[in-house]
Amino acid sequence: MDDKKLFIELYFKDWKESFSKVKALLKQEDYYLEAILLLSCYIGAFAALRYPDIKFDGQKYKKVVLDYSGMKEMYELIDLLFFYQWPRSDFKAHGEYKKLKNYAELVSILKIKYGDEAKIKEGTRYISQDEFISHISSNSFTDFDQENLKQYLPLFSLCEMLYRYLRCYAIHNVSFPFINKGQTVDGQKNYQDNNKITGDVLLHTSENILNNLESECIKLIKWPNEL
Repeated sequence: MDDKKLFIELYFKDWKESFSKVKALLKQEDYYLEAILLLSCYIGAFAALRYPDIKFDGQKYKKVVLDYSGMKEMYELIDLLFFYQWPRSDFKAHGEYKKLKNYAELVSILKIKYGDEAKIKEGTRYISQDEFISHISSNSFTDFDQENLKQYLPLFSLCEMLYRYLRCYAIHNVSFPFINKGQTVDGQKNYQDNNKITGDVLLHTSENILNNLESECIKLIKWPNEL
């Protein structure tokens, strides 16, 4: 039993050494996107290690973030800008998103309180699911289906966006929608985050998952897939 605990400790020590390298990359503009890509892959690796029996990649990816990052409250926030822009997004025809009822009515009610896209960019862009549902319920309309809203609202959460817009786009398309690319006057690369999930937040998320997973594994003397 002691030998197993030692092997588990060494296993996580190797992971932490990898993180020290990606931290260095994250601080260098020339390698910022590579660091983002690595961190998104790390989260996917932790998800696969922890939940080998879950069939769908997205399901276990989001689950490990919510269960182990210690940032569940943040990742469950709804991005109102994405909610407004959904009909113009790559997911405008996605089957799951289209199951949300009365989208136009929902947006109209939200705009009365939070304003249009321009206003929320400068103001209240991220709100809790409880606040979202409470506001709609207080200003409900004919045919409003609260259960439908509760079921599909998480599709517009930061956790969902982390998986769809960061993990999938970075790995499959080598694209980074959360990051604006530019150059300084002397021609050097310059990157600016445009979402609450910044490079530092992603690093914090990944490290938290690693540390919390390590703590649980050592305490119970079990490998991640045995938890």
